[in-house]
Amino acid sequence: MITAAGNGASVLDLQTLLIASGMVVAICGTSFVINTVFGRNDPPGRLWSAAFIAGILTTISFAIWGAEPSAWWAIVLGNASLVLAMGCVWAGSRLFNGRSSRFVFVIGGSAVAAAAATIDSPEGGDWAGGFVFLLGVSVFSALAGVESLRGRMRRNLNARILATLMLVVGAYYGARAVVFLLASPESDLFREAFGTEITTFFTILFVIVASTSMSILRAERSSARPSRPLEQANWNGILPDAMFSTPAADRIRRANRHGERVAFIGAEIDNMADMNIAFGRTFGDDTIESFSSILQDHLPPTAIIGRRAGAQFACVVMADDLEQAQDIVERVRVALIDEPVEKSTGIRLAVSWGVVMVEPGEPDIAALTAEVRGLVKAAQQAGGNRIAGSSASTW
Repeated sequence: MITAAGNGASVLDLQTLLIASGMVVAICGTSFVINTVFGRNDPPGRLWSAAFIAGILTTISFAIWGAEPSAWWAIVLGNASLVLAMGCVWAGSRLFNGRSSRFVFVIGGSAVAAAAATIDSPEGGDWAGGFVFLLGVSVFSALAGVESLRGRMRRNLNARILATLMLVVGAYYGARAVVFLLASPESDLFREAFGTEITTFFTILFVIVASTSMSILRAERSSARPSRPLEQANWNGILPDAMFSTPAADRIRRANRHGERVAFIGAEIDNMADMNIAFGRTFGDDTIESFSSILQDHLPPTAIIGRRAGAQFACVVMADDLEQAQDIVERVRVALIDEPVEKSTGIRLAVSWGVVMVEPGEPDIAALTAEVRGLVKAAQQAGGNRIAGSSASTW
């Protein structure tokens, strides 16, 4: 399995590389498929699982051909399977983005690759139908890369990693196809730049990164609650910014007429940008939705709640004084501890708060918003996950 190079260094021979590649494909693929069957069995996951199964079939087919060169059908099966694998990645990505899979094109491309290899066999040897095979892998890989930069996936860090990987694979196999056509697979250029050894190393890297990225994407998609448009009017009872000011001012005026006190509360989820980077925008959207639901459940039923921008919220609640307003916020903070964003990870939100008691008179929502925003910033600068009151004290 180990051969000696001219300078005395030991290098892996082709057989060892192929065995290592086969083991990586088998382990990563089997793990992904088992997780899909027994865990997150959704349509994109099923197609991505099919891609790994096709990849395993490709490895087995080429191994059979290596052991028995007369088994020309193994090349046909291997070529068709790899084209099918890349096509399934593309089709699964389309489903992830809420689009049709266009799986018929994947089947068609795989069938064309099989037909080309069959026509060239057995005289074509290792590279029977090689150009069509390389071109098919390149096209579907590039399509998968482009699809991963569209729709829902474009906001996700792991999808961007997958996109970069698929685009690199598409470019690599496209270059192999061009050199195959212009210089032949027996040329020095093809052997040195696009030979089996280099491609095998490339395959190992591809499978490890792709399986990791797709596993995280599938987990995020499955753990997400049914999506609702965050900017829709009265979404989950939370008013969008454009619709918050008027009812908030009206509530304050009516409370003043009845001699009741009102607290204006601002809140912002801490480290939202970091969470988007670490876990993806999908997780960030779920975080905002979770916080909105907790506000709805634990603020008084007379409260008016608005989502001002991003992870910033404002609330108008009835409270006799600052201490009572603080107690209301504390109930929400307890709920944030009791209710993690995602139960499997146990991640809980840290939120900074600003509380202002509204003085009697004509309400100025813009001024109140600016005041609580300053208090929220003060709470964040003090370490975050705190309450800052109108007297600039913190708890």
